[in-house]
Amino acid sequence: MAEQKSLPYKRITIIGVGLIGGSLALAIKHRFPSVYIIGVDKPQILKRALERNVIDIAERSVERAVRSADLVIIAAPVFAIAKLLPIVAKNITPHAIVTDTGSVKQAIVKQAQKLFPNGNFIGGHPMAGSEFSGIDAAHPLLFQNAIYILTPTRTTNIKSLRTIAKFFTSLDARIFNIDPATHDSIVAAVSHLPQLVAIALMNTVGKQHPNSPDHLSLAAGGFRDMTRIASSRFRMWKDILSANQKEISKALRLFINQLEKIAATVDSDPARLSAEFKTSRNLRLHIPQSMKGFMSPLVDLSVFVEDKPGELARLTSSLAKQKINIKDMELLKVREGSGGTFRLSFENRSVSNEAACILQRAGFNVSGKR
Repeated sequence: MAEQKSLPYKRITIIGVGLIGGSLALAIKHRFPSVYIIGVDKPQILKRALERNVIDIAERSVERAVRSADLVIIAAPVFAIAKLLPIVAKNITPHAIVTDTGSVKQAIVKQAQKLFPNGNFIGGHPMAGSEFSGIDAAHPLLFQNAIYILTPTRTTNIKSLRTIAKFFTSLDARIFNIDPATHDSIVAAVSHLPQLVAIALMNTVGKQHPNSPDHLSLAAGGFRDMTRIASSRFRMWKDILSANQKEISKALRLFINQLEKIAATVDSDPARLSAEFKTSRNLRLHIPQSMKGFMSPLVDLSVFVEDKPGELARLTSSLAKQKINIKDMELLKVREGSGGTFRLSFENRSVSNEAACILQRAGFNVSGKR
């Protein structure tokens, strides 16, 4: 009964059951088991989604899939969303809410304002993802502690906005409302630019630089961290690069100017880069390191775990026994035969300190306690 009272949408249609759409479906099923989810995609993807119990019914027709839905989520590439919006608008019921997951918002929201004059379209962008794609990469915890951006406008129905914000919050996402233009400028800098930089760095060291094979064989953690997203497939980025071309170009020019200044300083007097290092270090400290996005941070602990069977389980069970919830967890460094350092993130400083005390009593090497 408690679930039914907190359940704003009983029938949800997800158009595009890949990494994002599939993960949303799994997260919804995990939190609200009674929700009925209709998936729309290619036959082979729908078959796999049914096998994984991601959706309840597979539907090839967008028109049929949205007619009875309380919520429609369009989890498709940016240009595909633009083609789907008119079809969805013509077939939904008056009470239905429509949102998308596109990572570029201005054009989509502008189009939607004309198609949904009652304000029942709310632009969305979950700031979560992976270098992997497809339904088999979908995971119910993909959005845990991740920023989920909503891009309302003056015509957005406020009640609908509050309802969908609460709904995504219940999936453990962190809601952030921002206007579409500002959104596109920000993601160009913090998401689209890093993707292109990772590709350029990978190709420079791995292909264009002399002795490239030797360089890659010696690449350590820092290089791997910086180039992780270089594994992304172009088909995922083709629409994004075109749709947000103006803002991405601005970000690239700023970055190129910065590189040129650094190159000139290296040529003339490398010691003068001290100021750049200091500025970079200070700015880096302001990034919320323990959350997937750009809002208020969680609180971190670094814990060394020995490389032997059962140690990680002992760590998590020590906290679970005291009802301490780990909000996020990341393996920072690993030394085979020795162990690895994990970054654990907690809701606030009080919980973090309590967790540190528990782990220290259990014999773990902990840093980060204040």
